[in-house]
Amino acid sequence: MDRLEEIERRMHFRMHFRVPGPVSINFSGGRTSTFMLWLVLDAYDGKLPEDVVPIFCNTGKEHPKTLDFVQNCSERWGVPIVWLEYDRAAPHRTKVVNYDSASRNGEPFEALINDKQMLPNPVTRFCTVELKIRRAKFYMHKVRGFEHWVSLIGLRADEPHRVARLQNQKERFDSEAPLARAGLTKRDVGAFWAAQDFDLGLPNINNTTPHGNCDLCFLKGYHTIRALIRENPETAKWWIDMEARAPGKDKVGSEKVALFRIDRPRYAAILEDVKRSPQLDFGDEPSLDCWCTD
Repeated sequence: MDRLEEIERRMHFRMHFRVPGPVSINFSGGRTSTFMLWLVLDAYDGKLPEDVVPIFCNTGKEHPKTLDFVQNCSERWGVPIVWLEYDRAAPHRTKVVNYDSASRNGEPFEALINDKQMLPNPVTRFCTVELKIRRAKFYMHKVRGFEHWVSLIGLRADEPHRVARLQNQKERFDSEAPLARAGLTKRDVGAFWAAQDFDLGLPNINNTTPHGNCDLCFLKGYHTIRALIRENPETAKWWIDMEARAPGKDKVGSEKVALFRIDRPRYAAILEDVKRSPQLDFGDEPSLDCWCTD
């Protein structure tokens, strides 16, 4: 690519990523949304306007390397990132934290389950709504005082079904997917990170990150969950505890139990099966879509 082509390519991207504020950048700490953040930052010549706000919503169940990565991006690129958590005692249930004070043992997620008196599940996915979407919304509206803004979502051109769902949302913000609009795919995300001198530090398997977002999220494929538990059995404890403590809503046999999913074993049973069985965690059903982007 010659110099003129590079300039034209860069101007093409800037057209998609230099979005007039106010803007919230939904930054999950994954490779895709971080690529989006970099492109927005580049479109503004390395310094974001005051009303363009990168937001990371911490559930307390992210992999520790995700938190390290978010902080690393902030420091390396000189971009302030707003860290938010669900906290019932905070104004608008939205607490501003930072890398040092961020929860690391699932506290915001557990607090939400306690407040709801039930577990989220594939049909009622209130975890993403309450732990992420509403935290960013209340911060932008109640804390920063914006009446209307654009919310940038890290969805790519190879996720058209997810991009289509952004339309016709009745919110005070308009959701946009600039990566999709610019025609960028998993391959482009992978190429970008291959050229950088730092990375997320979590395995990239066929351009996906099984360890990303909540560690054993119930929307991940069953064999992915097994493999992650086999790698680190301690991760199962929190999920086992939540299923043991939450009020029972689902009937299994003659007892009422709390389950994240009724179509597969409880986390305690998965852990026990992993301990007993050989390493046969190959093949998987697709993980279910959620708004917790990569």
